[in-house]
Amino acid sequence: MRVRRGRSDGFTLIELLLVLTIVALLLALAPSLLHKAFPVLKLKAAARDLVQEIRFVQNAAIINNTPAGIRFDLSSGEYRSELVNGGAIRALPSGLALSLGRGRDEDPEAHKLISFLFYPDGSSSGGEIYLSNDRQSLRISVDWLTSKVRVNEAHETI
Repeated sequence: MRVRRGRSDGFTLIELLLVLTIVALLLALAPSLLHKAFPVLKLKAAARDLVQEIRFVQNAAIINNTPAGIRFDLSSGEYRSELVNGGAIRALPSGLALSLGRGRDEDPEAHKLISFLFYPDGSSSGGEIYLSNDRQSLRISVDWLTSKVRVNEAHETI
């Protein structure tokens, strides 16, 4: 029979205390890191939802062989389509806003509503809107010829 001398199996009390201290520090820092990341995650999730709905309306126009659209109310942050949720009006999550962006020729007061219209041949009215929070802005654009929907970080300050 072999007898071990010197090292024993297991962890020492100091090693366990060191690991517990590191875990406690990580748990203390996690809420502040998550709090900073939450607005960006919320913005990106809302952009994904809008893009998904825009694409759904686009596909429905082609499948049903009839024009279809989605309308955005820039002043209230609400949007709707007759094809999704029975035409119910939905609102953006709190802290997010829709806009046309600055530097446009249009009068911002005259354009409270914007619509993306999709046609059975795959084309659309095209356009772009900006979805933003306090820190960041995303541009959602629809190409008029191909109806391709893109989401990019806006390079302009809104």
